[in-house]
Amino acid sequence: MHLFDLDYSKLRALKLLRRSDGLSRVELADALHLNKATITALTADLLRRQLVVEAAPQATGRGRPRTQLSIYPGAAYAISLYPLAGERASLDIVDLRGERIHNRILEFRGQDDLEALPARCAAMFEQAIAESAVPRERIRHAGLVLPAPVDHRRGIVHSWPFDPKQRAVAVAPLIAERLGMPVTLDNRATVIARAEHWFGTEGERDNFSMVALLELGMNGARYCAGQMQIGYNGMTPDFSHVKIAFEDGRPCFCGGSGCLGSYASAHAILTAWAGSEGSSQDVWRDPHGAFSRVVQAARAGEERASSAFAMAGKALGTAIAGHINEHDPGRILVVAAQQDMLAFIEADCFATIDRQTIPALRQRTSIDFRTIEESVYWKGAAALALEALYAGKVL
Repeated sequence: MHLFDLDYSKLRALKLLRRSDGLSRVELADALHLNKATITALTADLLRRQLVVEAAPQATGRGRPRTQLSIYPGAAYAISLYPLAGERASLDIVDLRGERIHNRILEFRGQDDLEALPARCAAMFEQAIAESAVPRERIRHAGLVLPAPVDHRRGIVHSWPFDPKQRAVAVAPLIAERLGMPVTLDNRATVIARAEHWFGTEGERDNFSMVALLELGMNGARYCAGQMQIGYNGMTPDFSHVKIAFEDGRPCFCGGSGCLGSYASAHAILTAWAGSEGSSQDVWRDPHGAFSRVVQAARAGEERASSAFAMAGKALGTAIAGHINEHDPGRILVVAAQQDMLAFIEADCFATIDRQTIPALRQRTSIDFRTIEESVYWKGAAALALEALYAGKVL
């Protein structure tokens, strides 16, 4: 969607209206930098599609009160599925303002079989819809989040962490065929950024880059001018495979070496620490418990654990500095599943960023560290489907 397309302006208008309690046509025109004729045509289309409603406020002074436009929450609904720990998944139905109307936690077993996943997900969507009070015909789009590299535009899962030999599967189209509604697919890190863009309350939400340090892996995403940056082939940027080591880099599961994820992720920290333990099998039998032991060792001043965290911070800082120098994102948000991860890498990360970033850009770039809240996941998954509704792909 081009930045100057009318459809893009409609998408921006809907997002602005959602973030406010109501805006007049004049206020929308000013915010979108559009002339009167364009904003008149734009709002007429939104009113025709019943995505917005208008109401004249009571006069509070001299002059004619301006008609206020606002989102009509019941115009349509979206449903989303987000996998949780412990072989569970959260299924959520939201209205057009993003308010959570229905939530259901369902068992989500057998994720290792990607071929059978579309049928299983479709059945879970159907169960949640049947249990909700929302009429099925009002639910217009579904969003699905999976822990894998995906083609966002075509809904294809290219590889599957549970089975390295698995071929690519067009998961979203297969589910859409069963459900009878469009399905949009994305990965975990990207929907965390979507949650910030749609539901965040602090800082710049239309222009920022995010790094997500997940339970074991990591990735990133970028928003520019209110749009998620998607590559030519439908893939979102894979920040974990940014190269930070040229020679003798650590091997990566991608088949290459020197990737950021091999240094800065929780998996990388555990890999570095496992050698000192002499029992890597025990580490990977319970990686979450093992990470807690690494944290305890670092607190106690154990050199190998402290060095692993320090290397992670320096590696992440190097990658972030390069990203700022190349893209000038204005805002960097680093989020982590574990608070301890941030606590042990923050100092080295900031020191490296300060040293490696062009001074003029560093002075103009805000960098925030934050723990991932549980609500972020359902919000991001819901935002994935809402974006499609707002973009006019269904309504």
